[in-house]
Amino acid sequence: MSSLLLPANAVLASNTYSTDLELSSSQYWSITDGDQTGLDLSTDFTIEAWIKLEQLPSTSGTRFVFVSKFEDSGDQRSFLLDSESSDKLRLVFDSTGDFNTARTDISSTAAFFVAADVGTWVHIAVAVDISASSIVMYKNSSAVGTTSDATDATSIYNSSSPFFIGARSNTTALDFPDGLMDEVRVWSDIRTSTEISDNYQKELVGDEAGLVGYWKFNNDGTDETSNDNDLTNNNSATFSSSVPFTGALPRRIINIE
Repeated sequence: MSSLLLPANAVLASNTYSTDLELSSSQYWSITDGDQTGLDLSTDFTIEAWIKLEQLPSTSGTRFVFVSKFEDSGDQRSFLLDSESSDKLRLVFDSTGDFNTARTDISSTAAFFVAADVGTWVHIAVAVDISASSIVMYKNSSAVGTTSDATDATSIYNSSSPFFIGARSNTTALDFPDGLMDEVRVWSDIRTSTEISDNYQKELVGDEAGLVGYWKFNNDGTDETSNDNDLTNNNSATFSSSVPFTGALPRRIINIE
């Protein structure tokens, strides 16, 4: 067996599009619990995404949900990453699904999104240590201060909720964001600050260790990992040629027999 190192453009398409979610059109992406693989997070995890807001949550008067597996109906709450109406970034995970018995609820100390961020690409990341009920938040690869509302959960409830990008709750989808999203990544481990800073402005191959979901939104909702967590487009979300970065892709080694 020999190996051939191919140039990136012979293996993957470059970052050319993002998804444009309009609050007024209630647009979001989802995959049912029965169809997903690897998104029932049960151990330490990290979520990353690029966001380009068209208005602040405080201007709209609502929260903007970015990534969640969180459904109010039937107490099917697992985890939720959103921006509060105060423009703080928040991550919640729940041990029982009812949002009351045992949950960890941590927000950025100050407003995460500010007026200057509107119309500008911002990278967000949250690295979650389940056993310690602790979260490190990053903005453009730099850690930001956090404050806790509750830190009682040391596990994540295995809910039947769909996995969402841009909403929470399937029966009455709520808290849609207003802006563009790109390069959404879900990891089943804690990404270090170095790993985040080294890779947040680079496209990935999709077979990186610990990567359980990866959506580039290059004109579709295809998951680039082998888990095939391809998303359904709800209410006709469109695509934009505005992207947070461009450049060469990682090269892949292909074995030839």
